[in-house]
Amino acid sequence: MGNNPMMKSAISGVILQALMVGIGKFVPAVATMPNFYAICGTILAAVTGAMFSRASAGVTAGKAATGGATVGGISSVLGGLMAVASGQWPGFELVQILFPAISGGVGGALGGVLGRMMPKSSPA
Repeated sequence: MGNNPMMKSAISGVILQALMVGIGKFVPAVATMPNFYAICGTILAAVTGAMFSRASAGVTAGKAATGGATVGGISSVLGGLMAVASGQWPGFELVQILFPAISGGVGGALGGVLGRMMPKSSPA
């Protein structure tokens, strides 16, 4: 993995999405909440985008948005596929994977830009 901020944040995002799917699988009350996966998955994509931009030194706003959209979309799509594999997305059709791809991409882009705007902590 080395020092690749995109790879690190994408893997972290996939882990967060897997935790969300696991919680939905083993805590049925959470999974039955309306739009739980859509809202939580998009928020996690935004966090993943922010992780990317925070780890990328001197990244421009455009690259923060693009990189955030990439890692957010990837993690959301994989999270959606995990939900399908665990039987939590009934009646799934392949075209429906566009929902997490688009929402994750938009959330990741916003998170990337917002993460770039956050002040970095300086060592004491």
